[in-house]
Amino acid sequence: YVKENWVTCLEGSDGVLKTLDGTLADSKNAVAREGGAFLFAALSKKLKGASVPFLVSRLEAVVENAGDKKSAECRKASSKGAKAFLKVMNAPAAAQVYDMLMKQAQESTKWQVKVLALELLAGYVEIAPEFVARKMVVVVPAFSDLMWDSKKQVKEAAAKALTEACKCINNNDVQPFVPALVSAISNPSEVEECVHTLAATTFVQTVDASALAITVPLLERGFREKSTATKRKCAVITENLAKLVDNPANVAPFMPVLEPALAKASDEVADPECRSRCAAAHSALQDIAKRGGALKAVEAAPLEKVEEAVKNVIAKVDGASIEGPGKETSFKFVASSARYMTTLQDSTTDDWKEELFASIKALLPAGANKKSDAEEVAKQIHQACLSGEAAATGGVQEEFEEDEDDKHLD
Repeated sequence: YVKENWVTCLEGSDGVLKTLDGTLADSKNAVAREGGAFLFAALSKKLKGASVPFLVSRLEAVVENAGDKKSAECRKASSKGAKAFLKVMNAPAAAQVYDMLMKQAQESTKWQVKVLALELLAGYVEIAPEFVARKMVVVVPAFSDLMWDSKKQVKEAAAKALTEACKCINNNDVQPFVPALVSAISNPSEVEECVHTLAATTFVQTVDASALAITVPLLERGFREKSTATKRKCAVITENLAKLVDNPANVAPFMPVLEPALAKASDEVADPECRSRCAAAHSALQDIAKRGGALKAVEAAPLEKVEEAVKNVIAKVDGASIEGPGKETSFKFVASSARYMTTLQDSTTDDWKEELFASIKALLPAGANKKSDAEEVAKQIHQACLSGEAAATGGVQEEFEEDEDDKHLD
């Protein structure tokens, strides 16, 4: 039935989604909830990317049922259903459900729900690596806390999720130390050795917030150690990393941690060499704060402006429509996905094709909804969102202090 009718059979009074919603929410019937999980998985597998606009808002219910108190079969089916959806989810959808999954991982009273949420978040490295890199400042402390959960299964899932997330760090100097950095989070006895190893490293690549997110927790602990040598090496690491920071915004989230630790050590440590290194690192951080460069947050255009741009592109395609069974939901998702893509300043036309084509196919007429046809539409949408009212604003802005020689050029 779904194979023959595709997304047109999903919505409406007799649509498949009505059945899905009813079974997932049937609190009195564990067999029905299990069936709902099977249906969720089947739709993901059969419709693939075209299912995402319709299932993304229903993922929360499936993940929640992974902690079903009455049925082990329901728990197992829900876990499989959520993971089946992960395989077809695109980056915009991943961004949409990120807050929900983080909340379930951190706040759920059911350990199975926590584990599944962490497993899904671990999968983000494959579908939304740039998104994960931007979220590392939040991800690292959240997963670190869960590595101290009372349940062994949650601890292990959190450690794996953090290790996976660190694959999104685009810094080859830091990458070799990720296993040790992650291990030190749950094993304080390893902090000193990890600090000593990191201090002996020569850093050459530009350091951004994602790289700092995994190294600063180690430095914070290192500055708390009694060992003067460890404090000194933490200062060395801090100074080395600071020299490779291009933009102050990358350091800003960590200043409340590093600056007080360095200021305290430079004043209180008895060893003069250690005090000197801490003072030098402190000065390096202060120099960063004084720089003119700034990373202004990228802000997407209002959704209605992006929708208008997408609608104009679709209107030029013969036989295409944004109205009818399954089409309006798909259109809304294409527009929200395009809006998300505008915030990725390094995204290419190929990226837009990859993220949008599956949902665009639902808007095209039969016979003209091949992948290549949908990709051409995605290309046009990309062009439409590069400028005008649908374009994002912000991003890297450089400011320079004018020197005396420059003034004479005016």
